[in-house]
Amino acid sequence: MSVVAQRKLVEIRWHARAGQGAKTAANILAQAALREGKYAQSIPEFGPERRGAPMLAFNRLSDEPFYMHSGITEPDIVIVVDPHLMDTIPVTDGLKPGGWIIINTPLPPEEAQERWELKPYRVATVDASTIARETLRQDIPNVPLLGAFARVTGLLSLETLQTDTAQRLEKRFRDRPQVIEANLKALERGFNEVRWVDAKSVEIAIEGPVRIAAKGWKELVEGGIIPEPATSIMYRTGSWRLERPIFDPQKCVQCLMCWLICPDSAVILENGKVVGIDYDHCKGCGLCSLQCPPKAKALTMVLEAELNEK
Repeated sequence: MSVVAQRKLVEIRWHARAGQGAKTAANILAQAALREGKYAQSIPEFGPERRGAPMLAFNRLSDEPFYMHSGITEPDIVIVVDPHLMDTIPVTDGLKPGGWIIINTPLPPEEAQERWELKPYRVATVDASTIARETLRQDIPNVPLLGAFARVTGLLSLETLQTDTAQRLEKRFRDRPQVIEANLKALERGFNEVRWVDAKSVEIAIEGPVRIAAKGWKELVEGGIIPEPATSIMYRTGSWRLERPIFDPQKCVQCLMCWLICPDSAVILENGKVVGIDYDHCKGCGLCSLQCPPKAKALTMVLEAELNEK
């Protein structure tokens, strides 16, 4: 049994971008834990922004009742859904020495441990994005990461996660069983393809009580808020994107619907005509592409991961 599985209460923190399914994965994880007789909690934390914005989700799993309901500052396990956050957000803040960090990346765990200076932690890596694209036909890597979590921590069985994943998806995809089957395949592949390496520079405390310091409401950090008015242009929020709208001026009929609908004023207008996209501030919500006339289709969404590969 994993060292983590021996603890009475385990705290898990997810780092992702809105739209990658971290909230859903945290819910499935909690439901699976309840099914196995554990006490469980799932909490999402969003700022005011939309799809593509960095977000957090939290889980608590325990063999005994617990009564805190707050964000997690000292997790036992960190799950990173978007590997780009490793370079922009301190995802290991508060992570206990010897704790797990599970990362969606094609890098071997040894290389990830060196690259991101993770020697005090156990590191697991799985190429969840590739698994998702091959099984689900879209880059939503939450389900493969659930499989990886089950394998390396020993906290939940693969079979229980499969049951709860199927039950959740049946409500939405009852008429599309192939979607449910694809997700179960992605879950199984995450379980089988994850690789891991032990911590290298610390002694791991196996036993002992887990101390929880729950913050009062006045101490909680504001989620994703830009407090200064009229300063949005100073923040390059385009780094939040998962997808990018590609503009083809040859197809554009200049209906200006994309310019009218864009919530970030990221469609560039010159002399009354659309000429391009402000990628420093475009968050990739895709509303411009949805509004573009089907016969013109001057705006198409492309995954950032595919552009980076090129």
